[in-house]
Amino acid sequence: MNILPRRDPDKARALILSTAWDLFRQLGARTTIADVADALKMSSANVYRYFPTKKALTDATCEMALGTVFEAISEAAQQSPTPGKAVEAMLYAMHVTMRDQMTDDARAHEIVDIAISERWPAIDAFHANCAGLIAQMTAQGQATNEFGPGDPEALAIGAMTACVAIHHPSLITQCLNKAPWPGPEATIAFAMRALRNPDQHPAI
Repeated sequence: MNILPRRDPDKARALILSTAWDLFRQLGARTTIADVADALKMSSANVYRYFPTKKALTDATCEMALGTVFEAISEAAQQSPTPGKAVEAMLYAMHVTMRDQMTDDARAHEIVDIAISERWPAIDAFHANCAGLIAQMTAQGQATNEFGPGDPEALAIGAMTACVAIHHPSLITQCLNKAPWPGPEATIAFAMRALRNPDQHPAI
């Protein structure tokens, strides 16, 4: 039976989380601490050393998975030449990562659905982080006259709300490539039109 390394708790915790995420994608919400322990060929007590309850494990696993999504969104922003392109890239990156990492695995989709409906802390933090980053880019776009006036945080929330059908796992599976729903490019273009300054061109 394996024993997690006591001198490297970060690696041990990461191993448990990656194994739990793999199992959640296979088994869904019914995954137990015992399932994770069995997959790692160790006792449940070893897992409980790091996660005292199943809820603690599921919260941490959700936070890890959404952290990967946020990293992709942040990278998309950093690689964009203008605030407008950054917001557009972030909205699209959120769609692609949610589509590929969450909805392609039906069980993972189930976990994210539960997390959203029950307002797990990781979901709220993820939405807040995304809105904060988009608000930051929106404020920069306003400073260069690329975006119109308004509260950047409210505009960021509005842009995310306009794109909910391409970001929410359930809605992606129900609406993507299905008439009459617009595709991700058209949805993002709609959100961007609401942000852009109709009267002025970006400053050079």
